[in-house]
Amino acid sequence: MLKGIIFDLDSTLIQAHIDFVEMKKHMIKLLEEHGHPVGALSPTDQTTVQIMECARESWAKNEKPHDECKEITEGIEGIMNRGEIDAVMNLDEIDGASHAITTLKRKGLKLAILTRSHHEYALQALDKIKALDHFDVVLGRNETPEPKPYKGAIDHTLKLMGLDRSEVAMIGDHQIDRDSAANSDTMFIGVATGRRGLRSWANETPPEHYLPSIKTLPDYLEEHGFIK
Repeated sequence: MLKGIIFDLDSTLIQAHIDFVEMKKHMIKLLEEHGHPVGALSPTDQTTVQIMECARESWAKNEKPHDECKEITEGIEGIMNRGEIDAVMNLDEIDGASHAITTLKRKGLKLAILTRSHHEYALQALDKIKALDHFDVVLGRNETPEPKPYKGAIDHTLKLMGLDRSEVAMIGDHQIDRDSAANSDTMFIGVATGRRGLRSWANETPPEHYLPSIKTLPDYLEEHGFIK
């Protein structure tokens, strides 16, 4: 029996119209202005986490001064934060998301958000769909020891929820969420609302538990005996 649910945010509960490719282009431009090899990073083939991992590896290799690394990181954070906050005004709730969240909360489950987006963006997005008060934990970018898909992301979330990995399921729309759950040995349920469709999943193979959208999650959990 499940006692808690960890949700991804974008394309799982909401659809925000963020131009991630454009955001990553600005990130890469800033990194290149500070000495990263031109053309070594890709706004289409790499996630924001992968871009920053490559940047930090380069900084370490070239012994870039700490103060400059901090300045660049803060600049990158500013680019990402602005892009996300600006999108709150026009974001859409995925049909049935707030109802699903309300239903699960009424059944006594603890609910958490684990996103690689900005914390304030997550709060404003949840508030806009009238779901913020239902969440026990909201974790955004840089608020876990490691980002998704690394083990430390879900492990830290579980600690704050006060639950064991066997008592929680992770819900998400992307392979990153799936890998995060796998790395923490946590149950995963995928939803088919990702922007890339089946390309959201490795080898275009959906996970074992796979729903059309978050709307059907409470019924699915009840039908399969995961909740009462």
